[in-house]
Amino acid sequence: MKKLISLLLLTVMLFTVMSPAASAANAYEKIPVIYIRGNGEQLYYPDGTKLVATLEDIDLSSGEGSINKDTIVDACVNILKPFVIEGMLFDDWDNYGRAVYDEISPLFADAGLDENGNPKKGTGPSEAQLTWCDVNLANSAWEFNNDRQYGFIYDWRLSPYDHLDRLHAFITNIMKATGKKEVALYGRCLGGGLLMAYLKEYGHLGHVKNVIFSDVLSNEATVISKAFSGKIEFDAKLIERYAGQLDFCGRHNQGVGFVMSDMINEIVVKTMDFFNQINVTDKALDGVEELYGKLYKALIPAVCHATGMATQVNYWTCVSEEDMDDALELLFGKEGSELRTEYAGLIEKIQLYRSSVSKNLDAFYAGLEENNIHYGFIAKYGFLNGSFTEDADLPSDALVSLTHATYGATTAKIGKVLPDSYIEARVAEDKGRYISADKQVDLSTAVSPETTWVFKNAHHNVFDTYSGLIKSFLYGTNETSDSLTDGHNFMLYDYDTDTYAPLTEENNFDFEFINRPTEKPTTETRLISMFRFFTLIFNLITKLLKGEISFT
Repeated sequence: MKKLISLLLLTVMLFTVMSPAASAANAYEKIPVIYIRGNGEQLYYPDGTKLVATLEDIDLSSGEGSINKDTIVDACVNILKPFVIEGMLFDDWDNYGRAVYDEISPLFADAGLDENGNPKKGTGPSEAQLTWCDVNLANSAWEFNNDRQYGFIYDWRLSPYDHLDRLHAFITNIMKATGKKEVALYGRCLGGGLLMAYLKEYGHLGHVKNVIFSDVLSNEATVISKAFSGKIEFDAKLIERYAGQLDFCGRHNQGVGFVMSDMINEIVVKTMDFFNQINVTDKALDGVEELYGKLYKALIPAVCHATGMATQVNYWTCVSEEDMDDALELLFGKEGSELRTEYAGLIEKIQLYRSSVSKNLDAFYAGLEENNIHYGFIAKYGFLNGSFTEDADLPSDALVSLTHATYGATTAKIGKVLPDSYIEARVAEDKGRYISADKQVDLSTAVSPETTWVFKNAHHNVFDTYSGLIKSFLYGTNETSDSLTDGHNFMLYDYDTDTYAPLTEENNFDFEFINRPTEKPTTETRLISMFRFFTLIFNLITKLLKGEISFT
């Protein structure tokens, strides 16, 4: 119980398909679509046993009767005691970080990669999965809005460069099987890194016609990039907003979301009693920003290494060039350190993608145009990027900011609008059509504004809804004929109907949690925010134990 609680308590501070078709013809009237998704594929040991590689892999259904409300409440409160006594009172975060690693790492013993960036103990997709994907192309075709796409199965932990030859063979075989000389590629979420590496190395061959980057993390996943590099900011206003965001997500079953319960309130009451008993004073809370900074930099390396995230090379495609050196130092130490030397092979794989793709994204997108590859973007906004990281107040889909998902769109801070003078200048340049109706986004600075579609108030986990838009782009050229967009680049997503419509001055709105609070934080509100943060952690534990959360 203690290990599980420790894992869930700390991992929350970091940080998310379609059905196989029964058959496929040898020749197909439309261009084949190859789909590269993120980290949803189950991994196995060679004997067929499932690997615990993410939180969603943990079996929380066992131990019936051994976990009840009282034990959860007591365990959650007990976890806070070393946090407060060792950390806040004695400023000893290193010991706590080591203890965290010792508690968590047994749960994910083989989830990470070894010092050379290879799977431990032969883990990865099963032979049946790979055969299904690579050999029997009839089975690897997936339903795609009444048409077909081919899902590429791969070990999402590895470097994108570990998969390139196999992916190219997969695409080549599909072209042979369908009699087509061109394909379309659709990359989503963590699959963006593999998609971009493939285009960088094989895009010049002329067989890729259309490409959609949908919610990709490879232009920088803000939460991951800032978390890995230890770039945090504590803002009570953002904590308050983030609490409302998670409550909203819980009610709408989007990502990690929580709805308050009586049990959580009981935990908060007990926690407050404990803080009162040890005399946590206003003076201590005056240093809460520094407190979280110390805690964060002690715990992030421990959590990332214990869960394997630090060594899962594909997650490093989410780290920006700006943050990369800081992230490598935080998670592997300075150049020449013992840990840096031990993981030299793995770091070399991280640096390969960095030097080939992420160091010069301008050249990457220019290369697509030079190779006559039509490309477009799907991105979203309306949510915060977490609560403790730098750039948490950039509009996002709750994981990647709109600026990065579109590679260059200009946005106001969350809940704000672009200055009138800025908008007037854009209008004078005949770029007013790229300003969103809510005046929060300017697409004219994105790398491909004409072929970028933005959905307001849509979470990262929303993606089936706009499959028609993706389909029309991938089967066509660089323009879409999707009737719901009607030539608009800005859409408003409706959670009640699971549909979208063009964003207008009449229908645009921000979620309620975005508009709270506005006053300057006081000692009292900072205390409330801190307890609210603990409440969110405890609610995460509760929802996971009840099996009500799924990570995709």
